[in-house]
Amino acid sequence: MDACSRPIVDYPTRVPLKILGREGELVPKDVAALILQYLGPQPEPDLDHTTNRKGRYLSYTFWVTLPDAEAEGPLRAAIQKLPGYVMQL
Repeated sequence: MDACSRPIVDYPTRVPLKILGREGELVPKDVAALILQYLGPQPEPDLDHTTNRKGRYLSYTFWVTLPDAEAEGPLRAAIQKLPGYVMQL
């Protein structure tokens, strides 16, 4: 069986960023600040996250515009260091 080739992505591209964390510890405004720090200004509606709750955990979904293929990695690494962080999708 042949392996699937990687899809071609045109940049800039808008993608969802979902972060799961412990309620009362992970602060969405801290995530938004990192998005602005690493990716620069984002469209105003994209900084309004959605929230879902499952037990002790919350998930925040932000939409971000990535300027190039290298921009996502450093942002995700910085988010991992936030208090209350559990995982990202």
